[in-house]
Amino acid sequence: MFIIWEVACRLFSIPVYFLPPPTVILHAFSEFKIALWENSIQTLWTTIVGFAIAIVFGMVLGLIIGWSKNIYSGIYPIMVGFNSIPKVAVVPILVLWF
Repeated sequence: MFIIWEVACRLFSIPVYFLPPPTVILHAFSEFKIALWENSIQTLWTTIVGFAIAIVFGMVLGLIIGWSKNIYSGIYPIMVGFNSIPKVAVVPILVLWF
C-alpha cells in the first residue's frame, strides 16, 4: 500500500502540501523525533493524570451517592440530565473551552 501511495504521489506530481509521499513523512519523523517523543510523553502523562483524577472523583462521588439517600435524591436528576446530552455534541465545546 505504501509503495502504491509513493508511486502515485510521484507519478501524478501531487503537491507535497496536499498529500506527501511516505518517504517525506518518514523523513519528517526522523527530523522531528526528539520533539515528537517529548510531546508524546507529555500527552501520555496528561492523559494518565486526567484518568487518575477522573477515577478518584468518580469513586468518591459514587461512594457518597451510595451512602446517602438524600445526596442520591439531589444529584440523580443532575446525572440523568448530563447523561442525556450526547457526548459527541459536548466534545467540540470542551475542546474550544479548554
